[in-house]
Amino acid sequence: MSTLGRKLHSGITGAAVSLALVLFAFPLAAQKTSLTLASAAVTFPAPTASDYINGFVDAPTGMTFTINSTQGLSRTTTVSIRSISANLGGGKVIADLQWRRSDLATWNSITLTDAQIEQRIAISKGLNDPWSNTIFFRMVLNWTTDAPATYSGTYQITLSQTVP
Repeated sequence: MSTLGRKLHSGITGAAVSLALVLFAFPLAAQKTSLTLASAAVTFPAPTASDYINGFVDAPTGMTFTINSTQGLSRTTTVSIRSISANLGGGKVIADLQWRRSDLATWNSITLTDAQIEQRIAISKGLNDPWSNTIFFRMVLNWTTDAPATYSGTYQITLSQTVP
């Protein structure tokens, strides 16, 4: 009787878990969100003497991202940034590349791990649908450590979503 009870209990638990996966998997699978980037390539002008005096040079344009909920209900959308490059070449550290949101004044050094740019709750065809922001970039300059060179790096923008 004990063995039968365990088998029955196991079968009921397995069925309950399967039913829960079916019930909860459908709403998660129906969540669709798109990320669009505009001006993703960032180019800096040749630094001038005043840029070195200021300690940085700004990229002339920002990179705009747009989040669009195409299907589903409410979800939390998060946009993150990180560097894929370990450095900028020529002995320049990756932290000398900085970013900020257009609506904030604080500059952040880019890192090798995801840093949250912005997070919003989005409801398809409703609240924050679509939503967007612009990221500005600047390069920290130093007379004594920056060798004349061409610097380059690659960054990654990531969209993640969760259903509240």
